[in-house]
Amino acid sequence: MSLEPKISVIGGGAWGTALAQVCSHDNRKITLWCREGGLAAEINAIQRNKTYLGDIALNKSINATNDLEIALHAQILLMVTPAQALRSILESMKPHIRQDHVLVLCSKGIETSTEKLLSDVVEDILPGMAVAILSGPNFAKEIAKGLPAGTTLACADEKTGKTLQKLIAAPYFRPYYSADIIGAQIAGAFKNVIAIACGIAHGLNLGESARASLVTRGLSEISRLGISMGAKPETFMGLCGIGDLMLTCSSEQSRNFSLGLALSKGQSLKSLMEKKGSSLSEGVHTAETAISLARKHGVDMPISQAVNNCLHGELSIDDMLEDMLNREVKDETEF
Repeated sequence: MSLEPKISVIGGGAWGTALAQVCSHDNRKITLWCREGGLAAEINAIQRNKTYLGDIALNKSINATNDLEIALHAQILLMVTPAQALRSILESMKPHIRQDHVLVLCSKGIETSTEKLLSDVVEDILPGMAVAILSGPNFAKEIAKGLPAGTTLACADEKTGKTLQKLIAAPYFRPYYSADIIGAQIAGAFKNVIAIACGIAHGLNLGESARASLVTRGLSEISRLGISMGAKPETFMGLCGIGDLMLTCSSEQSRNFSLGLALSKGQSLKSLMEKKGSSLSEGVHTAETAISLARKHGVDMPISQAVNNCLHGELSIDDMLEDMLNREVKDETEF
């Protein structure tokens, strides 16, 4: 990797734009690829992404484009497209990919059609490509404003990971290195399901004790699945694990928490899907996958199972709560 590699961000939504802001903090020139040409033109004209970040001023060294080939002139590519769209974007990128490219996957989720981690999707389309994972307790608007935060930067190759760590870091944004790309992805994806449960609990006024219990037991079941898939236990105690879970499960800024809150107030998933469209909470996609993977790996995920049953109409919210509360009590460390 060259000493001053160029960085492009692939995805002009809230998180992609926020990461472009981070990487340009020292006036480094950053290319931000937007699917919509109108959005790219707006960002360049007024140095704001009003669609996704409101009136937050962006650094002048950010240049937006909807030309994917131009964006791929950079060596480091921060991939911030929705998880379910990653495969199609990679296919579009493939003709312009070079061997020295490094992909940093910044979206959280599992490809539902294949039940694959996003790093495995990259391997399908671009075999041998260097991959890292950026995942942590970060709300886009806070990061874009320059508020302090930490995150996990996971990469199997330590040298590449440490280089990326330094390049992405800003005075207010601290990436912490990990070698566990499996755990970072599992933690980032499945915490969204637990956040839906917490949103439901909040909407039903079940109290902070209930939410704390959901977060703790949610972490336990995510860890069980992750370890069975090859993750390191300590990863779930880090920023991409308990850190992200705490954030996502406690704020209406979280799409998944807000979805659970709306469901608790009687709104149907169908109506919410029609309203939110492509910005629908990733936890909806992930819940069913969580249960399928849990079965494959022989682990128990009762909160995820209850959320999935509720989302797909197999249980009402009241029945979901009754089902969870009537489960047999177990040892806290029992897997």
